[in-house]
Amino acid sequence: MASMSYKRKCLKLSEKVKIIEEVSLGAGVTQLAKKYGVSKATICKIKRMKRQLLQRTCNTFGGPGNRRTLKNAKAPKMENSLYKWFLQQRENHVPISGEILKERAKLLNQKLKETENFVASDGWLQRFKGRYGIRLLFISGEKLSAQPQLVQPFKEKLIKIIKELDLRMEQIYNADESGLYWKMLPEKTYAASYEKSAPGIKTEKQRITFLACTNANGSHKIKPLVIGKAQNPRSFKNFKVPVDYDCSKTAWMTSGIFLKWFHKRFVPQVKNFLKEQKLPIKALLLLDNAPCHPPEQQLRSRDGSIFVMYMPPNVTSIIQPMDQNIIRLTKLYYRKFLLSSVLSKNPQNISDALKKVTLREAVTDVHMAWSELNQETIAKCWNKLFSTNDEDNEEENVPLSVIRERLLSSVDSIVNSASLDVVNLLKVVNPNTVCTSADINIWNEDKLTNDATKDENSENDEDDSIEAKSLVTDAQAVHIFNEALDWAERKEVSYADILVLRKLRAQALEDNANRKFTQTKIADYFSSN
Repeated sequence: MASMSYKRKCLKLSEKVKIIEEVSLGAGVTQLAKKYGVSKATICKIKRMKRQLLQRTCNTFGGPGNRRTLKNAKAPKMENSLYKWFLQQRENHVPISGEILKERAKLLNQKLKETENFVASDGWLQRFKGRYGIRLLFISGEKLSAQPQLVQPFKEKLIKIIKELDLRMEQIYNADESGLYWKMLPEKTYAASYEKSAPGIKTEKQRITFLACTNANGSHKIKPLVIGKAQNPRSFKNFKVPVDYDCSKTAWMTSGIFLKWFHKRFVPQVKNFLKEQKLPIKALLLLDNAPCHPPEQQLRSRDGSIFVMYMPPNVTSIIQPMDQNIIRLTKLYYRKFLLSSVLSKNPQNISDALKKVTLREAVTDVHMAWSELNQETIAKCWNKLFSTNDEDNEEENVPLSVIRERLLSSVDSIVNSASLDVVNLLKVVNPNTVCTSADINIWNEDKLTNDATKDENSENDEDDSIEAKSLVTDAQAVHIFNEALDWAERKEVSYADILVLRKLRAQALEDNANRKFTQTKIADYFSSN
């Protein structure tokens, strides 16, 4: 038999690591050679290089990326120190640019004296980023304008109040609002799709605002407040709204709405929670100094036991818990549900599918996205607020492996995972779309531009998409739930979710039986003469 010939193929380091993993699981050399389109000698060489490959790829936070070789740096000690410093800054949410990395490299090289005539060129920077799997993330203007020097005095003041009032983590809350273009996909999705060239295609720019609020240990999530433009949205008819809903002319937060939310929604929910936990009825709500937030003296419960404390200007992006990925994650989860909805409606025509999305579905998805956040994740987002100077100063002595492990278990890793899920869904929505995590970050910012504001139409535009739909009969619902149960059991869905489907099926069966019974009238038992 003639031996199989292979064209020369240079595998990526990530592919080589996968081969090593498959070998450890029992895959054979011949099988792997065929799968990856290389010779058996190449597979054997990768097996021999197992230690070097794993050591190199495991020492990078972002993985090997698209690298194909294991070329060593000319100044490995300097680059290792630079990479460790980069991870420390990333953990502290400090914005890092390429120029900052180059300047830091020069200082470290002078200190270590590892190589002469070192030049921190653009070429070196690209190679360094490739070696360590670094990508420079999108940085919002708010973080760049932050004033870190104001953080420590505020932390000291906060700790003093907590000690004086003997507050526990369950009694400390933070709230912040964010805009959400609830029908809009990334611009690339439209630009890369065939339907962009069709007449009348328009990016959907309807916006809502939602308010997120939790306590410090994540044990209590306040029901989200959603603000739209319609006072009585048509899609809310015969619908039990799962969030608190309010409205304003622009769908933005106003001082009046916030004041009503604080006294009629926040305070009662906090009191009920503290009673359930058998804790004293006292709580502190931390807020940024946004113009829509009323003065402190107006934000106190009648007995003064639940009150507000404002953070200094320009520190919220550094320490405000809602800004430490809670809102960001909620919006990412929302967008996963939005894309799933588009796929279920009409994946062949994105614009038509988006037009069918109603405000009713949007607030339901906000509720579901908020439910996705677990207590552990929320608690981690409060760490920056309660960290001390001593903890910050110890960073120089922390081993690289510890920093990397800490980052991998941090909320950032959850955000990265959610971003990748959204990227993959976008590929299904439109296979021609080439979106990256950086594109998702920009999309998730929901920047309010003048153009977007012009495109927001009349007060009731959120529900213009409602169409007459054929009603599903009770008998049809029974059949649908039977199929759903079959799917859920094959996918090993949790028992709690299967129980919900069974209850719904039972309801449909009961309604169908009652309908048949009520259709029989007493006159039907007598023949007409």
